[in-house]
Parts: sequence; C-alpha cells; structure tokens
Amino acid sequence: MRTDQRNGLALILILFACALVGHKTSAQSSQPQKNLFPVVPAIMEYEYVPHYFMQWLDDDPQYSRIEAAITDSVYTLTLTEKPSARRINYCNSEAKASALTRAGVEARLTKIDYQATNRLGQLPAHEFSFSDERGQKIHWRFTLAAPASERGAGLTPQEGGAGWLVIYRDLGSTAGEGTSAQIASRVNEAPAWTEIAAPPYFVPYRGVYAEGIGIGVMTPGEENWRVTSSPKELIEGGEWIIASNRGRERRLRISSRKGDEIVIDEVASPSRGGLLSLQARRTADGLLLRSVAMKSGKKTMRLAFTPDLNLAVTSSVAFQIDQNGHNKIIHGTVSVEKKGEAVELRWQPKSPDWARPRVLNTTVTITAAGYRIEAR
Repeated sequence: MRTDQRNGLALILILFACALVGHKTSAQSSQPQKNLFPVVPAIMEYEYVPHYFMQWLDDDPQYSRIEAAITDSVYTLTLTEKPSARRINYCNSEAKASALTRAGVEARLTKIDYQATNRLGQLPAHEFSFSDERGQKIHWRFTLAAPASERGAGLTPQEGGAGWLVIYRDLGSTAGEGTSAQIASRVNEAPAWTEIAAPPYFVPYRGVYAEGIGIGVMTPGEENWRVTSSPKELIEGGEWIIASNRGRERRLRISSRKGDEIVIDEVASPSRGGLLSLQARRTADGLLLRSVAMKSGKKTMRLAFTPDLNLAVTSSVAFQIDQNGHNKIIHGTVSVEKKGEAVELRWQPKSPDWARPRVLNTTVTITAAGYRIEAR
C-alpha cells in the first residue's frame, strides 16, 4: 500500500509525544531541583481512525491522491496536489479543523455529504461529496474488492517525504471495480491493480481501505513552547501548564509518584481528551524519560527508551515504537549531544529495512521560560 509522509497529518487529531528535562543542580545540593518541566524533543503526533480510504489519481492533472478518514460523524477528506505535494484537509467538524490549523496543518471547514449504500450480494459502496478550495465539485465513490481482513493488516512502508510516518493497519482491503473520483468535469477511474490480483477470486483496483488504522508521525518543522505554570514540588497532583506559539495549551499532571518514579498524564479538557502519559525518573540531571504513550480514544502508541533518555548529557540509547499491542514496529537508536542550552538528537532506525535510511534530526533549545523544537 502506498502513502506519503504527510498522510497522517490529514487524518489526524493533533497529538504530540514528549520527553522531560530539567536544569542540572549541584550534586551537593539537598534543595529541590528548580525549573523542571516537560520538554518535547520531537514533533510527534498520533491518531487512530476506524475507517480510512485512499485512491491514487495518477492521470489527474491537479491532484495525485484523495483520502478520507471517518471517525463517528466526523469526516476528513484530503487532497494532495501535483507536483508540490501540498495537502489540503477538508473537515465537516469545526473542532477538528481548528485543531489541525493550530498544529500548522492546512484545513478547511467544509460541508461533506457521506453515505454508504448496500446492495444485495455486493459489498457496500462509500460516497463522498464536497467542494475544494477552488470551488470545484468533487464526488468520490469507493467500493471494496473484498471484505477487510488480516491479510491486509500490518505496517505500511513509507515511500517518500521527510520525517517518519508510522501507519499500522488492523484489517485491510483494496478498492474494487467502480471506484472513481470526479473532480469538476474530470472523472478519475481507479485502474486494475494487476500486480497483486489473483483472478477470478480477487480483482483489486488502485486504492486501499483500512478498518482500524493507527497513524503516528515524527515530522519536520519548528515549535515554541512556554511554561506558564509549574508545580512547587514534584508530588501527586502537581501540574504544569504549557502553551505553544500556535495557541495550543496543555495541562500535564503528576498522577503518581513512587520514589523517583513519576507518571505524568495530560488532563482532559472539553475540547480534547487526555493524550499523553509519560513515565519518567527523577535524577540529579533532571527528569529522565522512560516512555511516552500517545492516546487516541482507547488506542495507544508508545515510544520507549532503554536505558532512560537523558537530555542533560551526551549519550546514546535504544528506542522502540509500539502500537496497540504490536511491539517494536520501528526500533533503533537515538544519539544525544549536549551543546550549551541546545540538545541535538539523531534518530537512527534499525528496523524495518525501509526505515533505516530515514534518519531524523531534532534540536531542543531550553531556556528558563520554555523551549524551542526544530526537526529536520
């Protein structure tokens, strides 16, 4: 199945993974450490989508693909332009469109008509209608070649773009006959996918469907975060409030502490559920990160480190990414180099093979007021 690096950005409700660091104190000091706060060492997001559709538009002069994500009554349609690879997301939910915009993703609040039709002896046909930013009417009909099954499950190899796109399908299938996207007067019919066909039992067309898909990304870009409130002590119930330059705010609460082991959870709000759950360990160097779980509903992606990630010293540790019980779907090493207030991290995947060339570099610059993240 094909996809590009920014695919997850269209489908998702914007979520970030983070690590923790504090300013180093004297080994002889018995006073509580100062300026300990959560720091994001990479721009990461995760979303779980119950239903996902995609069709390649190889012959269309304007767009290279069309995608749809369905979560309950929230629909997100995404168009990828040629040749710029610019992605525009169209949402029927104001909350979803606003969340995408705050994360720096192009989003438009748009009326979207969706229906699934069932005909006796046939698989359902899914139909979407909306208008793009140029006012072009778009009607997309997607049929399935076969019911979604475990044969279509697994990790999707990333084909292009910067950063990482970690997509794991619970069940999957392909497009079926009659799949087509009409954009203005242009009709783009999905061609037969002869490379994977097994006629007469399986005749697929150039498109994919996933029933249950976890999408995690580590993306290039830059963000600035400011700590507006901190707990006086690292005890249960203590909270940090941090705000980004894009108008995003997080409340992170210490939900438990046993000795030096600390669990920090993001507090739910009316507009967002609790998203992050961090396991950290307090040391003389600050808070070392053991793992961060990113939640989407009841689903989770986990980034774990062995040994704990220490952003205060030059070091190298192993990392692994797990999704919903599927462990080590990507793993490798992250090298940390301390340069004054800046910390440079080099993320080197070791497995799977397609991820090995995809080295990611992030720089975190820490000040008393907050931090800046630059990823490339």
